Amino acid sequence: MKLIEIVQLIEQYQKEENNHQIVYLISLSWIKKFIDSVKLDGKENLPMKPINHDIIDELKTNILQYQDEIYNSFLKDNLRYNVDYIYINEQIWSYLNNLYGGYCIKRQIKNQNQINQLFNFHFIPVHQSQQNYIEGIQQFDTSWNIQQIISHLEQSLQNQLSFQIPKKNFIKLYTLKNENQTNFVQIIKEIKTKKIELEKIEDLAQMHNKKYIIMDIKLFNKEFFFEQTLQINQVKNEDLLNQEYIEYCRKGLSIFEDQQTLLSCMLKCYENIDIIRNEIIYNSNKKYQNLQEILKESYFGFSEYVYYELLDYEFLQEKQVIITKSRYDAVYIYNNENRIIINNQKNIRQLVESLLSHPQLQCDFNSVLFESSNEYYTEDIDFTKPAYSLKEGYKYQLRKLMWQEHNINNDDRIEIRVHPCTYENIGYQQYKPFSPILKCYISQWHKFQDLHLLIANLFEEINFENYKEFRLNKKYSLYFQTDQQGQTKCTFCKQKLCNNCQVPFNEKALNLGRRVINIYVIYQEIQPIVSRYQPQTFDNYFLRDYFEVDWAQDKILILNINQDQIKPYNIRYYFDSNLYQLQGIIEKVSQNEYQCYCWKQQKWYKFTQNKYQMLDYVNDDLNVVKLFYIRK
Repeated sequence: MKLIEIVQLIEQYQKEENNHQIVYLISLSWIKKFIDSVKLDGKENLPMKPINHDIIDELKTNILQYQDEIYNSFLKDNLRYNVDYIYINEQIWSYLNNLYGGYCIKRQIKNQNQINQLFNFHFIPVHQSQQNYIEGIQQFDTSWNIQQIISHLEQSLQNQLSFQIPKKNFIKLYTLKNENQTNFVQIIKEIKTKKIELEKIEDLAQMHNKKYIIMDIKLFNKEFFFEQTLQINQVKNEDLLNQEYIEYCRKGLSIFEDQQTLLSCMLKCYENIDIIRNEIIYNSNKKYQNLQEILKESYFGFSEYVYYELLDYEFLQEKQVIITKSRYDAVYIYNNENRIIINNQKNIRQLVESLLSHPQLQCDFNSVLFESSNEYYTEDIDFTKPAYSLKEGYKYQLRKLMWQEHNINNDDRIEIRVHPCTYENIGYQQYKPFSPILKCYISQWHKFQDLHLLIANLFEEINFENYKEFRLNKKYSLYFQTDQQGQTKCTFCKQKLCNNCQVPFNEKALNLGRRVINIYVIYQEIQPIVSRYQPQTFDNYFLRDYFEVDWAQDKILILNINQDQIKPYNIRYYFDSNLYQLQGIIEKVSQNEYQCYCWKQQKWYKFTQNKYQMLDYVNDDLNVVKLFYIRK
């Protein structure tokens, strides 16, 4: 259909009385620009931005995707009909979407030609097998009652959960009795400790003026999360500690939002190492008489980070431990291996610049693409970081930018992630990667055949005619990635569970409507796999070699181990000195979780969430981030 015919359909639809129950929303500013351009220019290939890019809220998405797409799209706030958007029918949307792509927004017409209104909440799902907690957005139709809300959520869960659930009646919804000064971290802490005060939602009115909704999911052969028997950990060795020590150990351990933050561990070490505690109390110009005041003031509204810096840099001088570790590795320039030494003497940009004199490059830094990837992940690189921060086990590749990648406007730039794969038939299309991901960039105004040629030249230098005759759908084929579980719409057809659409080879503009596109390159035959270079690491981990001590002044040493440069659990942290004794250790347990060890009364004590225990010894393979030494 010609563009002028689509314009005529739009204008005709706006004049007619709307008798459709389902309508498609389209940006008024976008459609005006489209109509004006068609009437003035008369062209059949107009450059247009993705449809509805200016009225869709891309930052929001439902935690649980509904079966009906009406409820999965989020409009920006305070939009109005005939001011920010108008209605079109499915036929018009289909024509426009095939030409330009964009964001589909379907709604249901209610009274007086108004669409159904949706309202959203911060949504926290919980169940008995849960290890990690997430917070997201979930929106509901204002016309739903509680039974309808639960029904829609149960249908969504049945399609998306990876574990077994009953057929029905496996959801309960709760609101918080008190939402004053509440945040996600506080809620999760109270959920874990079973101290949270909830109110079961029986009526829609209970959700009015509420911010958080907690969804309790009953798993198959298990109870609801909030019906578990509360397990209380009893500390058996409490009588081994004197009353003064118990008092200091407990201060601050239960009032912080997250018991295992780095700040909590810092304060615990400050409390339990006598010299440090006295240094804070007596050398702080009477700003704080004791640590309890610091804890109380932090608890009543002050930022953790403010007090973390205050304690470290005002009261005590913290030292940085810089470890120089090196490894032999390889950068591949057009699949040719180039051996290099990676250490902290250069940052990543300097490392790349040292390779630009290679005969196949001979260009400046802005004319090359350096990437670090494996078969499943590709890294976003900060070129200002030390070269040694490049992840081990990844393939580093360096090449010149191709003609399609030059002079691309940021608004039009698409990142293409290319996955070389072979085909496996295991019930539905499944692709097995055999080589690291490759990146390239292209403008959304380039043609599909330009995309084909760009990807082909990642593997070999080839022109248009040879690619079309010898490679296209012969040696390999190109497919868009679609999430087989139905979570992600296909980049090309905008449908879910499309089982991956093949990338067309034609002269149409891309206009894919996304910034990052994953494309499978499916080879007809299994390709020979060339083993990558295995880097050899050489290092030296004796702590005393890597920091300077002022033997006359430093009675307290707080050593901050730089995790970007070393693997801390390899370090010999038991400092060999007649002058200093190790009295505190902070260990990183997981991404946001820490625990600490303190030397008190000739014994080591380990502190974790809401409990502590006496140890016979401390292992020497801890993932150390901070060490506390006291001069003897």
